Amino acid sequence: MPSLTYWYCKCLGDSDSYSIIAKTKKSALARLESAGPRWTDDFAPPEKRVIQYRDAFDLFYWCTSEGGGRSCGSLE
Repeated sequence: MPSLTYWYCKCLGDSDSYSIIAKTKKSALARLESAGPRWTDDFAPPEKRVIQYRDAFDLFYWCTSEGGGRSCGSLE
């Protein structure tokens, strides 16, 4: 089964929409650093996430469903 791996730094403030998402841990850390010392406390440390999907439509469902994927049950 194909998979998509990414790194996620959750925004600890009011809105999750400003969380950092990057291809590599190194780039996630660079984006955290570029936010400046004032903002680094507003983000959780980088966390590796993996999405396993069956096909392109399944991946699209993962990326667009409410709450960041699979919160509505499985798509069959």
